[in-house]
Amino acid sequence: MIRNYARKGMTAGREKALREECRAGNHTELVQAAAQYAAPDVAKWIVESIMEGKSFDRMAVKWELGEAEIMPCCRNSFYSYRKLTLAILDRMIQGKETA
Repeated sequence: MIRNYARKGMTAGREKALREECRAGNHTELVQAAAQYAAPDVAKWIVESIMEGKSFDRMAVKWELGEAEIMPCCRNSFYSYRKLTLAILDRMIQGKETA
């Protein structure tokens, strides 16, 4: 797991702390901008996952029940985009990147 985050320029510990900050209501606009920059077609699901702590599977249940539209990517791609979004968000917070 650490290697996956290392390729994105951050540690798994930093990723976890960043997700906790976001769930506490911090960085809302930056999360939206980072998600839009990382994966525009999947941005709304990435934001929901990061800000509300929803997993791919939890969101899939709503699709199966017809309560939400289906995400246009697979599970692996979704988590890759989410990691990329968090890495971009981390760089934005540090002032190293703008979306």
